[in-house]
Amino acid sequence: MMVGGFGSTRKPSEEEKGIVEKFKGDIAKKANIAEFKTFTVDEVSTQTVAGINYKFKVTTDEHVLEAIIWGKLDRTHELTKVEVLATLEQKKQLVGGFTGFRAAEKDEVSIAEKFKADVAKKIGAAEIKSYEVKSVKTQVVAGINYIFEVQADGSKLHVTIWGKLDKTHELTGVKKVE
Repeated sequence: MMVGGFGSTRKPSEEEKGIVEKFKGDIAKKANIAEFKTFTVDEVSTQTVAGINYKFKVTTDEHVLEAIIWGKLDRTHELTKVEVLATLEQKKQLVGGFTGFRAAEKDEVSIAEKFKADVAKKIGAAEIKSYEVKSVKTQVVAGINYIFEVQADGSKLHVTIWGKLDKTHELTGVKKVE
C-alpha cells in the first residue's frame, strides 16, 4: 500500500460485506437506482485514515458500483461516496466480450460499406449488388472489433472488421450464416 492510498483489492470478509450491505438503500439512492434485485460485494480495498476507509466494488443486477464507507474511530460508519462504474453491458465489453447485436450507427455502416468489394471476393462473387448492414456488435480490443450482420444478394453474412487504434480498418473475416 502506498502512503495515504488504498491497498490492493481482495475478497471482502463477512464482516466487511456486512458493513456495505447496511448501506444498500443509501447506495441505491446516491446512484439514482430505484432498487437492487441482486447485490454482490465483489472486492474491497482499505485505506487507513482517522479510522478506515473501505472502497467496495459491488455488482447489482444492472450496474457495477464503487462505494466508499468511512469506518470511524467510534466504530460507526458513514457512506461517503458512490459511483456507477459501468452497466453490466459495458462490463461485458470491458472484460473482452462482444456486446449484443444492435442497430449500426451511420459511421459504422460506412465502415462496413468500404469493404463491399473485399467481401465479394471472400465469398467468391464477382460483385455484390445488394449490400445492407442489418446490425452490429462490437468488442473493445487494441481498437474495436466489429461483427456486422449483412444481407448481401440474398445471403446473410457476418463481416468482421478490426478498427485499429490509428483509425484505419482491416477486414478480418467473412462468414455465411443461416
